[in-house]
Amino acid sequence: MRQMIWPTAGWKRSFIYIKHRILRLPHSSHDISMGLAAGCVVSFTPTWGIQILQCFIFCKLTRANFLASLLGTTFGNPWTFPILIWISYTVGDLFLSFAGLDTYISAIGADQAMPHEGGDDLNAFVPTLIGGYMVALITFPAFYYGFYILIKGARAAKSKAGATVHVVAEKVHDIKEHRKEKKQHK
Repeated sequence: MRQMIWPTAGWKRSFIYIKHRILRLPHSSHDISMGLAAGCVVSFTPTWGIQILQCFIFCKLTRANFLASLLGTTFGNPWTFPILIWISYTVGDLFLSFAGLDTYISAIGADQAMPHEGGDDLNAFVPTLIGGYMVALITFPAFYYGFYILIKGARAAKSKAGATVHVVAEKVHDIKEHRKEKKQHK
């Protein structure tokens, strides 16, 4: 439990590890960005037991990277869940109020309540679920394009650095060959 709240290696090292894992995935930047975005937006829903299943289904339908979506679900963690759920509940409650369905949900919640409960669970869950999916649909493009730009740029920088290392290695090889030829020529 302690590792979830404060990793032993620290948050910075954990984020660096996740960044390296993402950049080493063998898929296209598009597939990885789709997976990461799916993992992030699923965190807005109050379906904690089936978030990974939701990511799996999304990845199968869109051919996104499933490992990236699993890494994206780290967006929802003990520090961010209260904020994400509050946003989802607020959006869902506003939507149900504007649609005129809030009284209908309250009546269903009161009918389904156990004698010792006031139906508050359903009255909170339904707006949060609806709002979570609405927020997910709205924020998905922002997450996707943000991750796409970051991954594309990081891969370009990595390939440029690799090309620079290759050029330097060639120059060192040429210098060694030149010295070898000079020794043989003497």
